[in-house]
Amino acid sequence: MIALEIKGTKNIMNALLASGQFDSFLVEEAVITTFNTFHIDGHLVKEFYSGEELEALADNGKPAAFSCWKDIRPFCFQLIKGKKTPVSFRVVLHAAPPLIEKIAANPECGIAANLIRSLALNIRYENGKVTCVTGSGFTTFIMDKSAEKLWDAYVRRLLTGFGIDFEEV
Repeated sequence: MIALEIKGTKNIMNALLASGQFDSFLVEEAVITTFNTFHIDGHLVKEFYSGEELEALADNGKPAAFSCWKDIRPFCFQLIKGKKTPVSFRVVLHAAPPLIEKIAANPECGIAANLIRSLALNIRYENGKVTCVTGSGFTTFIMDKSAEKLWDAYVRRLLTGFGIDFEEV
C-alpha cells in the first residue's frame, strides 16, 4: 500500500472526470460532497439487468460485481462541475479482472490471479488536496507481497503516463 499526494489537482481531475483515462476501472463507491453529499454504490443491482445483459457484463465467465467507471463518470462530473469546487469527494476504483490477470502473470508475482480479490485505488479530494492510496485484498491470508508491490508500481506508472505529478507521503 502506498499513499501518493498529487501535485496539481487540475490534472488528476481532468484525467478522472473529463477524459476516459480511468474508464477501464470498476467503481466500488463514489462519495461527492457539494451542496449535499451524494453516495454512489458501484455494486451492480443484478435484478435490473436481463440474463443476456448480465452475461455481456461478465468477464471470462465471472459475474461482474461493480459498474465501470465510464458508466458512472458522467454522473460524478455533473455533480462536481461548476464554479465552486466540491467540499470533498472520494472514489474507490478497482482493477478490472484482465488487469489483475496481467499483474498475476508477471514473473515477479508469486500469487495466482484467483487469489487476488481486489486491487484498489482510492482517490480522495479534501481541503484542496488530492491523495491516492492503493490497496489490495486476497481471498485468503497471504504473506507474499509481490502482487501488492506490482500494483503499487503499476499505479505510479499509470499516473506518470497520464502526466500527473505526485510524491509519496
